[in-house]
Amino acid sequence: MHIVVYTYRARVGQEDAIVALHESWDRAQHAQAQGYLSGELMRAIEDPGLFVEITRYENADVARAAAADPEQAVWRQRLASLTEEGLQGGACGCVWRSA
Repeated sequence: MHIVVYTYRARVGQEDAIVALHESWDRAQHAQAQGYLSGELMRAIEDPGLFVEITRYENADVARAAAADPEQAVWRQRLASLTEEGLQGGACGCVWRSA
């Protein structure tokens, strides 16, 4: 499994737009995303402008292919435009997991 983790802070008033953008991707792209396993968008309870996104892929090659997809690049640019400082983070490997 290959995991990509990003954190970002929403521009003031764009919090709902970030959630809607993820929901839109899920409706439009999820079925077509080869090797995509799952994704989560979490929002800090005490700081609702702070988001953590976790996306899981079958392997690193699939994640790289997704990152190179022009439609995905446009989607990421739209997401970044809703944030204060862009997306922070990147690829991670799982070193521990509890069942």
